[in-house]
Amino acid sequence: MHKYFAQVLVLLSACAHTLTYTPCEADSARQAKRSQELQDLVNADQADRTGPVEKIDMEAVRPRDIRRRIRVAEIFAEGCFKEAKDYAAAALVFQHGDVVDHYYQTFIWSKRAVELGDPTQRSMMAKGLDRYLVRTGKKQLFASQAGKDSPNPCWCLEPVEKSFPESRRAEYGSRSNAEAFLWVQGLNAEQSDCPKETKPSFCNHPLKPSPKGSVPGFW
Repeated sequence: MHKYFAQVLVLLSACAHTLTYTPCEADSARQAKRSQELQDLVNADQADRTGPVEKIDMEAVRPRDIRRRIRVAEIFAEGCFKEAKDYAAAALVFQHGDVVDHYYQTFIWSKRAVELGDPTQRSMMAKGLDRYLVRTGKKQLFASQAGKDSPNPCWCLEPVEKSFPESRRAEYGSRSNAEAFLWVQGLNAEQSDCPKETKPSFCNHPLKPSPKGSVPGFW
């Protein structure tokens, strides 16, 4: 019996030595293929969201969103993210996630895209971080998230952290509070069930403050 196991171990060892693995960063053809696949995934994500928001069939879109996130995660696990556009594509796909970790991942990946030379991804950083904060019960920083006070059909602006500098909002291409209210007003103008005389306001949601130190290394 011991002799049999020894033979099996020798065989497995021999097989292991014959296996080779080339990291994605050392395989330019695979790297390029995965990079193009990331662009295809984000294009599909955007195609699913073409047209008026109320006409998007989210019951049909959600399963496709899940498959896209799974594939993005696989490509990341394979080590095939390299350029800013790879991180930017992944960030946008995860921005349409279902749980708070997806939104924080959007922030992390778009931040990396900025570091790799794409300053336009600052706005995605802001959106991802705001969505993460609001969904975890905290005030947003960049005034990028709107919500609704049920049963009120009109949009409102999610509470904003007052201590966050307006200058940093401008740095990330985000709106001032005044501009954010105009944006919300535009959202309400598109809704037939929202009274036209309604003035946009902050949502009546009990969000906790997001003081400096809430986002380590950033704020």
